[in-house]
Amino acid sequence: MENRYHILHVDDDVYIRKIIQHTFSADFELSSCTNGIEAMAWLEKGNLPDIILTDLRMPHLDGQELISLIRASSLYRNVPIVVLSSMEDSALKISCIEQGADDFIVKPFNPLEVKAKIKALLRRTAERQNFRSDFDSTRLSPLR
Repeated sequence: MENRYHILHVDDDVYIRKIIQHTFSADFELSSCTNGIEAMAWLEKGNLPDIILTDLRMPHLDGQELISLIRASSLYRNVPIVVLSSMEDSALKISCIEQGADDFIVKPFNPLEVKAKIKALLRRTAERQNFRSDFDSTRLSPLR
C-alpha cells in the first residue's frame, strides 16, 4: 500500500466536513476535528499531519488561535496550513497569512480546486525538504 498524505481537517460544519471527506478520501488519509481544541488534542496524542485545513469561525478555539498555537510549536510549526473560511475580508486574509497560514480559500469553494491547491502545496513542501536534504553548499562555490 502506498503512503498517502495525511490531512487534518478542522471545521465545525458537518456539511463542509462531508464535502471534504467525499472529495479527498480517495487520495488522502483524512482526520477531522470540530474545533481547535479537538485539533490540538489530536496533535498532542502524537499525530503528525502533512497539512492542516482549518476553518476560522469555530467554538472553543477558533482557527486563528489554532494557527498561532501551531506556529508556536517546535513540533508542528512547519506543517502547512490552509484556511477555508466564509469570511472574505482582505485584512483578515492578510492577517492569517502573516500569522502563518500558507493559503486562504473563501467559502463557498470548488472542492476540486481546494484539492489541487493542497496537492501543489504538498508537492512544493516535499520538493523543498528534498532540496534541503540533498543540498551541498560546496557545489555552489564559483571557485570550484
